[in-house]
Amino acid sequence: MSARDRFPWTKAAAGIGRREFIALAGGAVVWPVAARAQQQAAPVAGFPNKILRLIVPFTPGGSNDVVAREIAAGLQASLNQTAVVENKPGGGGTIAYSYVAKSPPDGHVMLIAPASFTMGPHLSRNPLYNPVTDFAPINLVADVPFVMVVPASLPVRTVKDFIELAKNSPNKLTFGSVGVGTPQHLGGELFKMRAGVDLIHVPFRGATAAIPDLLAGRIDMFIGAINSLLPLIQEGKLRALAATSLTRIASLPDVPTLSEAAFPGFYVGSGVGLVAPAGTPSDVVEMLNREIANIIAAPGFHQRMTAIGVDVVGTTPAAYAKVISDDYAKWGKVVAAAGIKPE
Repeated sequence: MSARDRFPWTKAAAGIGRREFIALAGGAVVWPVAARAQQQAAPVAGFPNKILRLIVPFTPGGSNDVVAREIAAGLQASLNQTAVVENKPGGGGTIAYSYVAKSPPDGHVMLIAPASFTMGPHLSRNPLYNPVTDFAPINLVADVPFVMVVPASLPVRTVKDFIELAKNSPNKLTFGSVGVGTPQHLGGELFKMRAGVDLIHVPFRGATAAIPDLLAGRIDMFIGAINSLLPLIQEGKLRALAATSLTRIASLPDVPTLSEAAFPGFYVGSGVGLVAPAGTPSDVVEMLNREIANIIAAPGFHQRMTAIGVDVVGTTPAAYAKVISDDYAKWGKVVAAAGIKPE
């Protein structure tokens, strides 16, 4: 099932009226990617007139970097202007985020924005950026689905089993993450809030450090990206209790979503979006949005993304702005409820 099913505002409007479709999109008129991709991007006088730079807040090689390079290659081909990817890791992404926020608002510098983009400010006493006010959303390009897993040795087979075990064993069960304030951590905290259970958080330095302890049963639960967990699920070494996307994951069709199994509307994933500095002219934003819609609708793009465990989404700038605003508010509540102190 495509990511457009996970993000309702990108679904085709077939079968629903215009009023209902606008309401579904949160008040913003959102046309399906395929339909919008058929439209030529209106040229903007004088843009681009220098190198386009896509800033990635991580080291090369990950999903965000791969998506960035696909978009950069597409923009270079369609706009006849050099487009490059620059990796600026460090500071939990803050180095890249603040760099783009302070860049000239002319559309030539863009940020690949992951899920942590809306989490970071809640974890800092002196945040260097605001994801809602410091950026101009362009397009939510893709999503990396997450799944809730437990060791095969843990005597639970459903989310309800896990919740019952946790309630009968207060402050004994653990959940792992790839670090404080990451989507894996805050996803676990959100689960604790919704389930009303006490779980002990165990942070690791990355998934490669967490997974051996998960396999050995030294931690009891983990919410993470499907692309790193699927082989272990298929081998029977981990048990998938639920997808944390809004609809089931195509590679795990028999695994319910957390929204189905227990908590309606529950969502944790890792969206990959593109934003520019606030103040970027709206006609430039719209042009870039349409160019990206063409890129992600091109033959082969979906297949290349599927190969690395990434679902293609595609939104209007207004719809992506709503995603950012909603996520920023949600994670602020989770951080406060979990008692995580900003540093």
